[in-house]
Amino acid sequence: MKVSVSILKEYENLISAVKKVNKSSADFLHVDVMDGKFVDNKKFPLEVVKDIKAVSTKRIDLHLMVKDHSVIKEYAKLEPQYITFHVEVIDDFSLIDYVKSLGLKVGLAINPETDERKIIPYLDDIDLVLFMSVSPGAGGQSFKEEVVEKIRKIKKIAPTDLIVSIDGGVNDKTIELCKYAGCDMVVSGSYITDSSNYDDKINNLK
Repeated sequence: MKVSVSILKEYENLISAVKKVNKSSADFLHVDVMDGKFVDNKKFPLEVVKDIKAVSTKRIDLHLMVKDHSVIKEYAKLEPQYITFHVEVIDDFSLIDYVKSLGLKVGLAINPETDERKIIPYLDDIDLVLFMSVSPGAGGQSFKEEVVEKIRKIKKIAPTDLIVSIDGGVNDKTIELCKYAGCDMVVSGSYITDSSNYDDKINNLK
C-alpha cells in the first residue's frame, strides 16, 4: 500500500510538517488546493505550494478542489507527480488531454455522493482515480463506508495499471476497509500528522 500524507491540518505549521514527511517512509506528499468555491475553504494558493515544493523531498500528489481550470497551468509548472482535479467539474476529455500534453500524470477525484458511473468514461485515459471518503474541504472527518462498494465496482472494470486511491478518514481502523475495497494508495492526514512519530502511523497503514 502506498501512503500519501496530507498536511491540510498542519496549515499553520506547514514547513515543519513537510520536513517531518521528508524524514518519513511516505511515498507522496498530498497537497489540497482549495479555491473557496468548489469547497468552502480557501487554502494552498500557488505561492504556498511553491514554498512547499522548495522544501519537500517527496513527490507531490496535488489535489485541486477548484472550479477555475485556468489555475492548472500555473500549478502544473511545479511538476507534481500527479495533478488531480474533480470529475464533477469536467464535461469532456479536454482538461485531461491538456495535462497529459504537459507530460504530467492525471488523476480524477470523485466525491462520496457522486455516482461512480460518472468516472467510467475516463478510466482508460487517466493515471489515478481518487475516491473521497469524506466531504472535501476539511480535515478530521469520519470515513464514509458507503464508498467502499463504489470502489469495488470501479476496481473490477478499471485498467490494471490505474492507481486507485482514497482520501478521508483513513487510519489504522479504516485501512482494512481500504484494502478490502482494493485501493492501491491511501491519503491520510490527521491520523499521521497528529502523531509525534509519522513513521509509526505510516507503517500501520502499509
